[in-house]
Amino acid sequence: MQGDFSALLRKAISHERLEAYRQRGTAGSDLNLFAHYAWNIALCESLYPALQGLEVALRNSIHDTATTAYRTEFWFDDPRAIPHPREQDAVRKAKETLARDHKPHEAGRVVAELSFGFWTSLFDVRYEQILWPRLLKTVFPFMPRHIRTRKTLSKRLHRIRHLRNRVFHHEPIWHWRDLIQQHAELCEAIAWINPAMLEMIELLDRFTDVHRHGVELNETKLRGLMPR
Repeated sequence: MQGDFSALLRKAISHERLEAYRQRGTAGSDLNLFAHYAWNIALCESLYPALQGLEVALRNSIHDTATTAYRTEFWFDDPRAIPHPREQDAVRKAKETLARDHKPHEAGRVVAELSFGFWTSLFDVRYEQILWPRLLKTVFPFMPRHIRTRKTLSKRLHRIRHLRNRVFHHEPIWHWRDLIQQHAELCEAIAWINPAMLEMIELLDRFTDVHRHGVELNETKLRGLMPR
């Protein structure tokens, strides 16, 4: 199969997707293109624990805090908390999904069904004086006071959301020069909410090693599969 390896792999990945790697500065050989593609997969995989950890910690911290503030675990149905149509529509769709799957509309299930985009949108300026700043300290109890603002968090969370979308949609991130910084900011955001969650994530986090090894390790692994 060695002779067909390159052609088969190109077909699986698609010419257009591989060309995107070439246009971002890869050397151009099949081996180099495939190695960058494999490295990108490894990088995305290595970011998954931290991305998942942040999403779970963030939504649960907001949910617990808002439940106390509005005196109901269905706070997301309260127009005082969620007055804007876009987020109201997201809640409605989450409930429709639960209904379609024959699951009860329990508050925890609705919260879990809402997307990361929903949670980050709550930090838009539209929610200033609605949720923030009064809930900030409880949602982010370990965030330094001098930077604990809705604006700071909005910028950080939307940047993480962009990274998350790239990772989850299998788009290239290997060429980002600030990827190390973005990983550090992601972990810091988790620590602002719950340091215990970060400690658990760090047991699983392989990003530093994967990034440091770079594309060369993947070239070595793939070389044995390539035709000579």
